[in-house]
Amino acid sequence: MPKVVPEYKKMAKLKIIQVAYQVFSKKGYHPSKMDEIASEVGVSKATLYSYFESKEDLLKMISISTSQRLTEIFQKPLEGQDSLEPFEELYNKMEEFQGSLHLNFEILSLSSHDKNIREIGKNIYDEKMDVFQVFLENLQNKGMIRDDVDPRILARLVTALYTDIAMQLIMGFNKSEVRETWDKSLSAILEK
Repeated sequence: MPKVVPEYKKMAKLKIIQVAYQVFSKKGYHPSKMDEIASEVGVSKATLYSYFESKEDLLKMISISTSQRLTEIFQKPLEGQDSLEPFEELYNKMEEFQGSLHLNFEILSLSSHDKNIREIGKNIYDEKMDVFQVFLENLQNKGMIRDDVDPRILARLVTALYTDIAMQLIMGFNKSEVRETWDKSLSAILEK
């Protein structure tokens, strides 16, 4: 039997994660089947299970991947850029991936019944909070935003705003009004 090249294995895993993300976004987590994901990827179910032990593992990897993208957005400014531009990019990503935002709420709903998924959701939340906190702390140190509130509290406020805006986008509210709410709310939270 030929040996699987590590680079191929990495690419195959990434492809499976991308397809699972699309399937979960389209159908929801519970209705999605591993058979369907395997078929979409073009592999057998056995091959799929050789990469991921369960649908839950796939959800975990999707969450990690999403969290990494968020980190990338907010680490760019730490490397020299001094602006709130990452929040602009975050909003644009919410609009771009509007069709899959419901996965966040599905994870939240599932977490009330499933300890493992609760742990995944908690980890996503904690990572988001940490990324926002470091970013906001950096802006406070540069005098760009208010410094009279602990950056962790500001991070919680931004996270709450993110959740509300995501919900509005999912529910089909007027995009220009949602955008205005995002911008004005961020200003109210962060301005000196």
